[in-house]
Amino acid sequence: MKTIKKGDIVARKPYSREVILYTGRILHLDGDKKYSEKSSMYYKKMGLDAIVRNIAENRQANVVNALIDRYKPDILVVTRA
Repeated sequence: MKTIKKGDIVARKPYSREVILYTGRILHLDGDKKYSEKSSMYYKKMGLDAIVRNIAENRQANVVNALIDRYKPDILVVTRA
């Protein structure tokens, strides 16, 4: 179960006690393939809307703008090996 914090966007389904938490879309760029896979599994487990791309560190600066335009994320995570 997710904890709702101040500033989170929430909605309640009509005639239901179920609460939907909108966290925003995450774009995660990583230079380490194994960590990319691990991160992707974690995001899925947490129910987060995340796009994880394994991109070599020396290429990240060249592709980040195109990926932001394509996926329109609310959060950008850049990690390196």
